Amino acid sequence: MNIALSIWNCRIAPVFDVARHLLIAEVQDKKIVKQTSVKLPSGSVLDKVIKLQQLDINTLICGAVSVQVRSFVDMYEINIISFISGDVQEVLKSWISDNFNESDFAMPGCKKQERCKKGGSLCQKKRKVNH
Repeated sequence: MNIALSIWNCRIAPVFDVARHLLIAEVQDKKIVKQTSVKLPSGSVLDKVIKLQQLDINTLICGAVSVQVRSFVDMYEINIISFISGDVQEVLKSWISDNFNESDFAMPGCKKQERCKKGGSLCQKKRKVNH
């Protein structure tokens, strides 16, 4: 299994749409066999998702994503865990050990229960509007 994590300064990149690098972890029997850093194309978000497919990525772990990216990732049948933050190696270790809890690594202000149920890619908070 190949897992991709969008990275920026050894942390999960805050926004996948503009991320420039991935850490690719090849995992077998819950052990990391190989880790590689890969530069993402600087073109469209579709180019980035096509790169994921070319790298035979099964799961993408990243920060925020646009609805457009989510639809492309879904189209290529890549599992996506979005709105994640934290140290890349800690997130990866947690994912591999089956102790991964999205709320432990949730981006500030983004709680799982507040995400859009349809795609899970949008943080939606109920706000009181004063007129």
